[in-house]
Amino acid sequence: MNTRTKLVNTVIVLGALFALPAVAPAQDVTIEGGNTDFPDETLVMPFSAIGRTTFFSISNVGEGAIDARWVFYDKSGQRIDEVVRFIWGEGGTDVVDVTSIRDRSIDGEGRFVEGPARSLAGFEGFVVVIGNNEPRLIGNFTMANLSTNSAFGVNATGFGVLGTVRQGGIILGTSFNPATLQDDLLVILALDVFQNNDATIVTSLTNGNAPPVEPLFNVNIVLTGNDPNNSIIAETTVGVTGSALFTTWQALFPGVTLNSSMSIWVSATEGPGLRNGGFDPDDDDGVGIIGYYGQAVGPFGAGQTLRAGTFFQ
Repeated sequence: MNTRTKLVNTVIVLGALFALPAVAPAQDVTIEGGNTDFPDETLVMPFSAIGRTTFFSISNVGEGAIDARWVFYDKSGQRIDEVVRFIWGEGGTDVVDVTSIRDRSIDGEGRFVEGPARSLAGFEGFVVVIGNNEPRLIGNFTMANLSTNSAFGVNATGFGVLGTVRQGGIILGTSFNPATLQDDLLVILALDVFQNNDATIVTSLTNGNAPPVEPLFNVNIVLTGNDPNNSIIAETTVGVTGSALFTTWQALFPGVTLNSSMSIWVSATEGPGLRNGGFDPDDDDGVGIIGYYGQAVGPFGAGQTLRAGTFFQ
């Protein structure tokens, strides 16, 4: 066993230890949500290729190589493409440009062989990277704005071992003063995550099909100010005819002056399109969402995952 294998085994053991149930604190706080910190079996990352470009990076920290399946969904929830890419184990890394996705295999001499490239330029949506049902994948993505020359990135969200779309009713984030920003992007993904023969299946609310004409889910967004009373600065509810919302503060609150740093509170409810379209997300608590927010001042950007809300039982 070489040093690299020993290190990978240590990472996997630590991940398993962290996955064990923890002793609840005295106040019995429950925190749920997507896994952004430890290896998992399935990864989810958003992408934008409208006025932007997006790069993905994943690593296989498990022992042995695998063929990872990348399934790309439009924000409508419709499956738009799929590639299978070989990735070495024990820290092997794969980088994918959303404007040049392609299959990747290995030949008999251990060299990469790549198929024809396809571009997803003009699309916004998300990718689901599927491993081999083991907690071995970690990853991140970077979105670059081609007009402001700024970029922001966030860790991929894992599902299967630790990750869940149940958030206790809300996900949370923060924003700089929007009046100082040259770029911002809020992404809310509504997913269907369920178990099938011990495998974690992650898909869009429409399971890759075209959405109905009615909203599949409703997103409630509340912005609170930097003051002792957490005063509400702005609030809105958006019906999403699809599986993802990509938006900015200006688009959400046209004509509203936002001139303060603020907290972001996001929750979701089921829309009529889910019932009338015959879709049945496997989530007893309603529509499961994860979220990301990126912002930039000039060329300097910062990204964040909207974290699951904390609630007391």
